[in-house]
Amino acid sequence: MRTIRSVAIAGYILGILFKILHWPGASFILPIGGVLTVAMLAPLLFRKPGPLTVQLNYPALLIGALMAVIIGGLLKIMHWPGANFMLLVGLSVCAAWFLIPARREQATTV
Repeated sequence: MRTIRSVAIAGYILGILFKILHWPGASFILPIGGVLTVAMLAPLLFRKPGPLTVQLNYPALLIGALMAVIIGGLLKIMHWPGANFMLLVGLSVCAAWFLIPARREQATTV
């Protein structure tokens, strides 16, 4: 799983490089890398925390917003419609995530 995620992110970055340099193949590499990156981030929404995981407040909100930013970036680079809306929503939710106060654990008395 970790290898596929690394390949997906590397493919997305290479697709961006190909698009910026106007090399052929960008219209094939970029969408594949973007879709694979989002597909690899989606299971993180449902994963149980383990002993070495970082506890985030509202992780589903943050990961969903990051997926919207990745898709919006893909749409923007490929000049497809809907890019501005996806970037606006994704980046706004990412910014709002920092403003949401942390959940406090209730102390229980026995």
